[in-house]
Amino acid sequence: MNQNKNILKNKKYLEVSYNSKRAYKGTYPNKLAKKIDKDFFKAPGKILDVGCGNGDFLEAFSNLGYEVCGVDISPDVEERLGNKYSVYNVDIENEVCQFENQFDYVFSKSVIEHTRNPDAFLAFINKALKPGGICVIMAPSWEHTYWGPFYIDHTHVTPFTLPSLMQAMELSDFENINGEYFYQLPFVWKNKVLKIIPYIISKLPIPYSPFYQVPWSGNTFANKMIRFSKEVMLLTVGVKKKNG
Repeated sequence: MNQNKNILKNKKYLEVSYNSKRAYKGTYPNKLAKKIDKDFFKAPGKILDVGCGNGDFLEAFSNLGYEVCGVDISPDVEERLGNKYSVYNVDIENEVCQFENQFDYVFSKSVIEHTRNPDAFLAFINKALKPGGICVIMAPSWEHTYWGPFYIDHTHVTPFTLPSLMQAMELSDFENINGEYFYQLPFVWKNKVLKIIPYIISKLPIPYSPFYQVPWSGNTFANKMIRFSKEVMLLTVGVKKKNG
């Protein structure tokens, strides 16, 4: 990739792609951080958010008692977030990891699909973790988004299925790898039986924003129900080997 032409290195990318109209966050980052804390991390520690963007998950994990740090390719990340958190402007695919064996946890949501060299991305994460440290990687499920939603963001370049993402993690020297299809609808996290609701919705030909031009806002409850019933995520968990 020609780095000079990488739009992710332009601060305008976050301003356009993650403005409040296109990516209304609400309470979701706090809810997801609580779930990950409870299900995978178990106890607060030192965490690195890879692709921290606007800092939503830095704030969410900080509120849970974690010592947070973030890296992002956006050139103004330190200017935007540096007064509140330890953040660094890093091109993870092309720079040497400066955090060797420093973190108990790594979290990365909706980032790896933007990389042309996901193996370098995962190697960075592995190096940043302490031996025995845990990472959670989330990405769009190609199986559920291949028909169009994957390319809502034109900077998505590497699709993943659940098996391929787990295999990539294994090749990057993670162990005890687990993965699941993940609905971004908090009500289904409490009761797996309720997954039948988004499953049924996903089969209905109902348009939603921003994939379609519709008159209603993407922030309405109905629109979020439709979108996140159809746009399933992958959630994978891996542990850095204690004896590499």
